[in-house]
Amino acid sequence: MRRIFNAGEILDQAAMKKGLDELILMENAGAALARVVRKKSKKFKRARVLFLLGGGKNAADGLVALRHLSGAEAYKLGFRECGIFKKQEEILKNYGFEFLEKEPDFEKFDLIVDCIFGRGFRGDLDAKTAELIQKASSCKAFKIACDLPSGLGSGVCFRADLTLCMGALKESLLEDFAKESVGRLRVAHLGVEERHFAPSPEGYLLQKKDLRLIERKGCSNKGDYGHVCIAGSASAGTLAGLGALEFGAGLVSLVGNKSFSPLLMLKDKIAADASAAALGMGLEDLEILRDGILQNIPLVLDAACFSSEEILPFLRRPDVVLTPHPKEFTRLYRLCFGEDLSVEAVQKNRFFYARKFARAHPCVLILKGANPIIVQNEALFVVDCGTAALAKGGSGDVLAGMVAALLGAGFAPLEAAKNAVLAHALVAQKYRFNANSFDALKLIEGLKCL
Repeated sequence: MRRIFNAGEILDQAAMKKGLDELILMENAGAALARVVRKKSKKFKRARVLFLLGGGKNAADGLVALRHLSGAEAYKLGFRECGIFKKQEEILKNYGFEFLEKEPDFEKFDLIVDCIFGRGFRGDLDAKTAELIQKASSCKAFKIACDLPSGLGSGVCFRADLTLCMGALKESLLEDFAKESVGRLRVAHLGVEERHFAPSPEGYLLQKKDLRLIERKGCSNKGDYGHVCIAGSASAGTLAGLGALEFGAGLVSLVGNKSFSPLLMLKDKIAADASAAALGMGLEDLEILRDGILQNIPLVLDAACFSSEEILPFLRRPDVVLTPHPKEFTRLYRLCFGEDLSVEAVQKNRFFYARKFARAHPCVLILKGANPIIVQNEALFVVDCGTAALAKGGSGDVLAGMVAALLGAGFAPLEAAKNAVLAHALVAQKYRFNANSFDALKLIEGLKCL
């Protein structure tokens, strides 16, 4: 698990209060950036390295890195320069460094380092800067972003292969809109161990090593691993049921009169001995939400459930897990807060809306997306290892079944949500074929490889 934060400037200020002044932090940041550049340069014969510089503290980090490197080049974009930038520039010039005077030909470089804007960037890029960033992003060079890619969250953004986060992993780098721009994420220590630099994380990034699956004991039977009931359409319900079964449920029943798998039992209602249930996948009749037996078992609510006010009492229960995609979340949000919310607004600020919902409702929320967010009360987790292969109908149905399997096996609701989402993403990450050929059945099959 990696700790994530959304207040980088506050962390810097706290470090300075403890004696690590701005120049010390900057020296460590620049040296760390130089080490990364040096390591990546080894992949090329006589690598040509270009730094793109703005005029703020992010660019000043780049100036420090240039001082630690030999032979790297730099181009200033002509922005107003802050005091600490001027100081670092003066030091660099004292050692004979000269900046490029004309816009470089990006295709001549092996590595390009983005030090244009830092976390203080707001709004949209001007046309000239946007054009330059687009040129740099489209060239074949390996691209590194210092702290975060310039223009992140605007219409044009530097597309990095690697982002070196200074001091701590920033929450903004895990928003869905950042997925294609940040590349691999690494954290640079700024002169103090991360737990001291950033002692109070606002969330956690889940990693492969955090995955916990159902453990099967030598002396056991199917009843030891739970009876999961699925209430959904024949197709979506079958996918959810198979997801639950392949993820470890001992027994899975589909409420309905048709299934596409002989491995699933058919029931006309939620079984009395059910240990967990998942409802809503492709379901048109939501009368089942009034079934009293649902009050006694942990639940996964998905899809159609978010269009009905019948869902509202379930939101007060900590043993209920919700699995909306962004459009479904806007419907849920309207039911809960009486306000309209667009998908675009959600996707621009997923962490904000996930936290707002969690503060008002004790259930577990899985806000699906490129980087799914799992939140309950103040506990927040995110998964970033999934791929675009999951962007197909049926993937969410399988996830609902996977969560239900863990609930049925006795996992706490938040733990069930965390581990199901992580496993779901890892299966897609392991898929080594054309991503367009991935589908829900391959997702189910891939669960055996975890």
